[in-house]
Amino acid sequence: MTSTTNTLTRYVQYRTTDGYVVQAFTWLGAPSFPAGAGYAFVADAANAYTPGNTYATLAVSSAYALSGPATAMAGSAVTLALTPNNSGPGADVTVTLSDGGAGGTFSADTVTFGAGKDTAQSVTYTPKAAGPVTISATNSGGLTNPASLSVTVAAATA
Repeated sequence: MTSTTNTLTRYVQYRTTDGYVVQAFTWLGAPSFPAGAGYAFVADAANAYTPGNTYATLAVSSAYALSGPATAMAGSAVTLALTPNNSGPGADVTVTLSDGGAGGTFSADTVTFGAGKDTAQSVTYTPKAAGPVTISATNSGGLTNPASLSVTVAAATA
């Protein structure tokens, strides 16, 4: 299922080497085109940057973390958290979750980190059966994926 965003968002394009802002523009949703070699986009809803300013390039997310409990009970939901490092990615990034075919269910198979936003995302995971489960996450935006989360699932009690 593909979702669309009908919100105009202000972005700036900057050089990744020194943070020099080269342009500002408004786009419907996330930019659908690449920033170009040596450049990146970041949402700027507060109009904090104009061409000629310097954007703090070190603040853009390069990775994200996956956390949750190491133990669970079959049939009982647990909460998982996905958190971008720094101030969020330069463009919207979709993260896809997997339990490696263990048969459990996620409240959402994907979450999105918004451009320039460091907001953690949470989902619940309900394991199907007892045994070890490995939960992994991959992303669409070139961020470094976190280590997989190992969960030991106990049998449901009667």
